[in-house]
Amino acid sequence: MGNRVLLGNRGGTYGFFVSNNAQDVTSSSNALGFDSRASESLIVHSFSEGVLVPEVTNSSGTQLTRTNTFVSPNQTINQHTATITHNLGYIPAFAIRWSTHDDIDSNGKATVTYPPFSYYGESPERIEEDQFDEGDEIQYPGVYAQSGLAITATTTSAITIKNTAGSQGDNSNGFQVECTDNAVENEAFYYWSCLIFTAENFLNGESL
Repeated sequence: MGNRVLLGNRGGTYGFFVSNNAQDVTSSSNALGFDSRASESLIVHSFSEGVLVPEVTNSSGTQLTRTNTFVSPNQTINQHTATITHNLGYIPAFAIRWSTHDDIDSNGKATVTYPPFSYYGESPERIEEDQFDEGDEIQYPGVYAQSGLAITATTTSAITIKNTAGSQGDNSNGFQVECTDNAVENEAFYYWSCLIFTAENFLNGESL
């Protein structure tokens, strides 16, 4: 099935577009299921996009970075939050979508997008009997993990988002499974885009 949702540039115009069933929103010439350019649709105030890495450091305490190779010249990314300023004086309707690095094709286009969300999970510390040495026990440290791009604030002047990816364990040193000591892995490297509309927000401050 083709792409059905597009937040960004379609035919030279920025907007929020949704195609009908079984139609590719990027190439279909048929009528769209939703088109933010339509006169009765929401009016676009502004568009922005960017890239975020997790808020993690290596063993030396240095914030990990990642190179965005889809722009020229390439950019080194070290931001884990983004503040999207609109200065409308009220909380507007908006639409945010994001993708991981693995979701971006060779042309720099997202093949999958996600609405804002943040997922937290944990596996508590446990002790199990050693299957090979009878009477011995193996202690497994607890692991706590979080993932996703979250909206951390919506105000009358700006929207703030954050890459929440990361995890750590209960051992003495801690560890981060989504990042090596030297690099941010693909699944924790987020590309995001945001459309802000002139209408007031009607979803209690959440994204469309």
